[in-house]
Amino acid sequence: MRTIKNKVSLHIMNSHKSSLRCALLIMFLTLGVGCSSSNDKLAEENVAHEQPVLGPYEIAAEQNIPSVVSYQAPEDSLRFINEPIFKFNDMIYRYLLSPLANGYQEVVPEPVDNSIGNFFYNLREPLYAVNHLLQGEFSASGKSITRVLINTTVGLLGLFDPANSMMELERNKTTFGDTLANYGVGHGAYIVLPLLGPSDLRDTASLTFNYFAHPLNFINDDQAATQLLLVDGIQAQVPILAQYPRVLTDVENPYEFVRNLYMQNVERDGQARRNEVFKTEKQKQAITTPVNTIDPAVE
Repeated sequence: MRTIKNKVSLHIMNSHKSSLRCALLIMFLTLGVGCSSSNDKLAEENVAHEQPVLGPYEIAAEQNIPSVVSYQAPEDSLRFINEPIFKFNDMIYRYLLSPLANGYQEVVPEPVDNSIGNFFYNLREPLYAVNHLLQGEFSASGKSITRVLINTTVGLLGLFDPANSMMELERNKTTFGDTLANYGVGHGAYIVLPLLGPSDLRDTASLTFNYFAHPLNFINDDQAATQLLLVDGIQAQVPILAQYPRVLTDVENPYEFVRNLYMQNVERDGQARRNEVFKTEKQKQAITTPVNTIDPAVE
């Protein structure tokens, strides 16, 4: 009888573990698989043999610059929905995820964190190759495939990046959102996703594509895939989550700060994609406003 009870207890414990794992997966999974092209930029982590790239939160905080200097307030037709979701996310970030992220940075040595980042970047490299191909960038697609082959073999399953350090094949990230933008699809309405944060309609489509096309979805061991995706999601978001409260310190309206910062990134990405030179509103007005000059002949 005691043996039967033990077996039943063990089965219940395993069920609870599976449920917890699934719940955590919903929270972190899509964060790590490229929730959006702009969010990727917000969560840029240090990787071996690469110069660390500061995200917009870090730049705004370190340079002590205004959050919005170049754009008028973006259209926010869904604010009545977005703002309550943002307040919910803000509580989760401040009091749960940010402390966890800081604890991760304290415990995990930087070389180990770099190798973890390299490993998951290598898993996402086939997605970069596919999107480069869809964008007609055949050379970039071929380089991404070459990077996968080199880093998976010489780089010990992607833990290291010899493709960059030995062959100077730098990582060239792109998402399905970039592919849609390449074909003229606009970013659509600004939206805030539960737990995932700021996004837009185009990048939400990118989120869906990245989830279903991620290579980990095609391995036979579902439990291992779930655990790897969970770790990927946590590790990818550590830099931005760790600094989240500090960046929003003394910000009068955190909702508008994050929204404007996100939309500025979207606009700048679009300008870079169209090879346009970024100009502030004053610079644009100076170009379009005629300058009164005096004709010497008249004098």
